[in-house]
Amino acid sequence: MNKFIKYITLASSCLFSFLLMPLLGYAQKQPGIPRPTGPIDFSQTSNQIIFVLIPAIIIIAYLIFRGRIKKVKQEKKDRLKKKDE
Repeated sequence: MNKFIKYITLASSCLFSFLLMPLLGYAQKQPGIPRPTGPIDFSQTSNQIIFVLIPAIIIIAYLIFRGRIKKVKQEKKDRLKKKDE
C-alpha cells in the first residue's frame, strides 16, 4: 500500500508539472521588451565587443582558472599523501 501511495504521489506531481510547463513558458514572454529581428550587424563596434570579445574573455578566464583549481587540488592531494606516509 505504501508503494502505491508513493507511485500515485509521483505520478500526480509529474502530471501537475507537465501541465504547468506551458504557463511557465508563456510567463517568460514580457511585452514591451525589444527582440532581435534579424542577424547581428558586426559593422558596429559595440556589437563586436558584446557578442565576440566579452564571451571570448569569459571562456579564456574560465579555462585559466579551471587549470589553476586543478593544480591546487592536486597539490593538496600530494601534501595529504606525504603527511600519511
